[in-house]
Amino acid sequence: MSQTRIIEILLFVLLAFAGCNRVAATRDNPGPPKPIQISAPGIDAAEPATAAAPDGTFYVAWVNHDAKQADVMLARFNHKAEMQGSAVRVNGQPGAATAWRGDQPSVAVTPNGAVYVLWTAQVEAGETHGTDIYLSSSTDGGQSFASEVKVNDDKALGAHGMHSLAVAKDGRIYAGWLDERNVHAPTPSTKAEGHHMESNRELYVAYSTDGGLTFSANRKVASDACPCCKTALAVSADGTLYAGWRQVLPGNYRHIAVASSTDGGTKFSVPVIVSDDRWMLQGCPVSGPSLSVDAASGSLKVAWYAAGESGAPGVYYAESKDKGRSFSPRQLLSQENVRGTPALVDRNGNVIALWQSADVQETKMRELGTAGSVLSVAANAELPAGAVSNEKLFVTYIAKEKEKRSIWLSPVQ
Repeated sequence: MSQTRIIEILLFVLLAFAGCNRVAATRDNPGPPKPIQISAPGIDAAEPATAAAPDGTFYVAWVNHDAKQADVMLARFNHKAEMQGSAVRVNGQPGAATAWRGDQPSVAVTPNGAVYVLWTAQVEAGETHGTDIYLSSSTDGGQSFASEVKVNDDKALGAHGMHSLAVAKDGRIYAGWLDERNVHAPTPSTKAEGHHMESNRELYVAYSTDGGLTFSANRKVASDACPCCKTALAVSADGTLYAGWRQVLPGNYRHIAVASSTDGGTKFSVPVIVSDDRWMLQGCPVSGPSLSVDAASGSLKVAWYAAGESGAPGVYYAESKDKGRSFSPRQLLSQENVRGTPALVDRNGNVIALWQSADVQETKMRELGTAGSVLSVAANAELPAGAVSNEKLFVTYIAKEKEKRSIWLSPVQ
């Protein structure tokens, strides 16, 4: 055999061996995980919400819609995005819930692993319709919900919604919502300037110290709240409670406001306007604030959407280092039109903002306080929410195909 032929054979063997290695490497590294559908096929599902648990798992809540009925569903996932068991219905009476794109359920998990879901129930009396706020509790990892407690304490039929939920380290549960009990002859919802338009509402807060079995008397925090913008609650490590909402100011300017409580939700500070966006509109943008408190420093971060005279439309954020008494100048995260309320997710002190671009129907993200760029999470992805498990970010969102919506879960980082 010639020397040339021997060299050719050796080269062939080496190339074949390298090719096998490439195949093995491809099998060992299949690439980034693909999004998975977590709502049942054929069901119209929307309004996702998430919360991380101390044991490294996380929860996703959403709403199954059927004609004029709805059910709040909850599922538990491990750090590999694998559903633990089956999704369960939160509301005791089938079909009793109600929700829409601006008012998804709220989820929170206590340090000892108890799971709480705040949701809205439909109430009817003849031709009159209203809503009530309920808290459902689970002590077995979301496998069952033994009780549901009405949070709003007024008796008259009326609207209660745009709610939020937070749990302190000591287990105290806080619920916030917009209420029209003191609004006389409420204006029916209409459209103006492309936005919802109805009577302003009031921000109320209540708390529970017995694991959600009972709630305190409802306390009014603010009047003239934008009626279709989601509220937000957050609790710092020292127990300070923060409430955020969109305030309607004279001249129909609609700006983000924050108030705080240092006595467990009994009294609140005078509200502070986070930023003078100069956003004047005859209607509600259906977009509220999101809050995040740094566990180590106690600094408060606020993210929101604005399209006012003072700058380009987009997602903004600001920070307070003095317990909400003042805020830094706002910073632009992304210049674009946004649908819904941006979400904030804390990953070991690094806060990530998630939002839906209204221009391209895409979910996007960016880390606050960095020079990083805006990243795409998924196309055809609406109203995102996020949770961190084992330092990985998981994003849930709505995907729409024709008239059906479904809930998807995407491991991101």
